[in-house]
Amino acid sequence: MNISDRMKRMHNCVGITIESKDSFSGNLYNCYDKEPYKYTDVDDFFNIINSFLDTVEFPAQKFRYRAFKKTYPTLKIVDIDPKEKLFETMDLLPMIGNDSFILMVTSRDNASWQGKIYSVADDEEYDFNSEVELIRILNK
Repeated sequence: MNISDRMKRMHNCVGITIESKDSFSGNLYNCYDKEPYKYTDVDDFFNIINSFLDTVEFPAQKFRYRAFKKTYPTLKIVDIDPKEKLFETMDLLPMIGNDSFILMVTSRDNASWQGKIYSVADDEEYDFNSEVELIRILNK
């Protein structure tokens, strides 16, 4: 496996399976919950992962959304206890299968994500600097 040691140690990694690239749907796994979170489109995908990152409080957002009514900042989709990690990043690999990815967001600067993504099928790790680059890597 070509996963970096940093990714193996991080507690905010997310396992991604893609069931359909046309509708962009699949499952998201994390190290704090035995059950996957199902996403049905790109909005679900980003909302679930953002909720997870907010819950584990890493990486911190450098930009806070402001609104007059309840919107994304108060969105709580992922219901986990960040103090009770059930397994390590490497334990996600058997759960997600061969045609999947491990995502590690290293920062959330300028209202965008930066990080690394590991493709299980390619056995390769890629860097991304925005959500658009992340989606391009996932849709290869």
